[in-house]
Amino acid sequence: MIKDNIKPNEVTLKGTPPAPSRSSRGKPGRPKGGRPEETRDRILDAAESLFADRGYDGTSIRDVATAADVQINAVGYHFGPKEALFDTVVARRATIMTTLRLNALDEARAQAGAKPIPIETLIRDYVRPFIDSADHGEPGWRNYAALMGRLANSPLGTEIIARHYDDTARAYLTEFRRALPEVAQEELVDGFSAVVASMLSICANTGRRERLADAKHPRPAQASIELLVRFHTAGFRELSSND
Repeated sequence: MIKDNIKPNEVTLKGTPPAPSRSSRGKPGRPKGGRPEETRDRILDAAESLFADRGYDGTSIRDVATAADVQINAVGYHFGPKEALFDTVVARRATIMTTLRLNALDEARAQAGAKPIPIETLIRDYVRPFIDSADHGEPGWRNYAALMGRLANSPLGTEIIARHYDDTARAYLTEFRRALPEVAQEELVDGFSAVVASMLSICANTGRRERLADAKHPRPAQASIELLVRFHTAGFRELSSND
């Protein structure tokens, strides 16, 4: 279960690097007018949308400045070079996603007590915050889901995802290990990676599933979650039965 005190659409900048401390006198690039927090949010939202649509290499700082309606120097003032901006874009929602997942994991541990957490609970608690946020959150979450799909298949993404998501993944894999002690760690990781790939595919929202299924409407998010849980729970149990 996800705790109610944190919701996916409550996007904050907690956990993101603060703006550089600079004097307002004689420093180039300091934005004029508007609150710094509003300027930062506008830049991050614009960058998130562009990175999701065009990728890292296809997006320039000038593109971000134009989309955010700020001077180009304002982007560097608040976030530094493009790589640092990109990292901050990923980090601000990763912080929220991490909190949601770890809260769910803590609650599952409390409910399970000394017993292992059921496989289906582990899968559901990991994927539901991401799918729900992409489906019901503000538009930025849909951009973020698309961005994560791009990152999963890029060398840059490997480093960024490791920085912001590996600790949480390891916490879940520890519980998979408790539930399936007979399965090799490499197979658990492969199974977990398949879960993540399915999650990202659901959130990609390309319409391909509807075309293949001759469906007029997208599958509701909750139905997609439960199908993913059923499918991958069976896969993990098959790994267990083969050992």
